[in-house]
Amino acid sequence: MTDANLSDKAAATVDSAAEAVKDAASTAMASVEKTADAAGAEATKAARSAKDATATAAAQVKADATKAAEVTAATTTKAVDSVKATTADAKAAVEKVAAGKAGPAKDGEKTAPPVRSTAQIEADLDVVRARLAGRIDDLEDYVAPENVAKRGVASVKRVFVDEYGGIKPDRVLMAAGVVVLLVGLRAAGRRRRSR
Repeated sequence: MTDANLSDKAAATVDSAAEAVKDAASTAMASVEKTADAAGAEATKAARSAKDATATAAAQVKADATKAAEVTAATTTKAVDSVKATTADAKAAVEKVAAGKAGPAKDGEKTAPPVRSTAQIEADLDVVRARLAGRIDDLEDYVAPENVAKRGVASVKRVFVDEYGGIKPDRVLMAAGVVVLLVGLRAAGRRRRSR
């Protein structure tokens, strides 16, 4: 064989090797793209799952706040009705005392309460007012925004912490996966824009 034949044969071998390298690079690139697409799909799925978990926790917080408001309204209504009834009873008793109608009951009538002085009735009214004020203070504490927020935070914590105070790793990993996914998507978006 001559040098020209050897040179042609070497050139053909180099060309063949270059084609094989190109094919291998194309195959590797396609494999990387498939893997990236699969990872993106898994990350999207994890993000949706975390979004759903967050939406569920937010809905629970909203439901708890609504329930607290309803309970507060019902309790306030009961307290106001109780005070009105007590005030009406006290007013009727004061009017009876003032009119001199208090005394022994006649046949078929209910026994009238014992005659009480105005000071005793006022003292009873003060006790009722103090009790009502305490209930209203309790209700104000219950519906205070910071207390509602604390209950909301506790509700969200229940998603990530079990009843013994331990962390729920599956929930934490899901949340961490979402964060990693978002960071990865942002980085990929920047790379694509910079090209």
